[in-house]
Amino acid sequence: MGIKVTGLSTPFGGISWEYTEAEKKGVQELFFFLETKRILVNPIEMEIKQWCIKSAIEIKEKITELHFKYNFSNHTTDCMRSMIDACNDFLDKLGGVKETGILYKNGNGDWADSMFSSAMKRFRKIFRDNINLLSSAYNLTFHKTIPEQY
Repeated sequence: MGIKVTGLSTPFGGISWEYTEAEKKGVQELFFFLETKRILVNPIEMEIKQWCIKSAIEIKEKITELHFKYNFSNHTTDCMRSMIDACNDFLDKLGGVKETGILYKNGNGDWADSMFSSAMKRFRKIFRDNINLLSSAYNLTFHKTIPEQY
């Protein structure tokens, strides 16, 4: 399971534990990969729908690969499932985006296509939230910023 018991206390019971180094290494590997994904960390003025689709699929594949490579705790697995679900929801919503080329920002700094805007904001929020949970649990740093505004 990726948890190492480090102590027991009595008479009322209690267990102290920590994540194993292998599990921590797996989360570090996940963070490093996610830090390279433009769709998460690069707040530019335009996106290309097909590139976003490809990136979301690559993220799903990497999370799945890491899940089978490391023996993660239930908490970490839940975070990973949430990220995979975010990818699936994002891909489903992109099916409703009619634009086939470049998606631009409007004058307010938001995406001109409201469906894409909603999908991107939710996608990034779920990743930001789960990365924060994993950062706290493993005392790791995610070295990039996932933008909140879009």
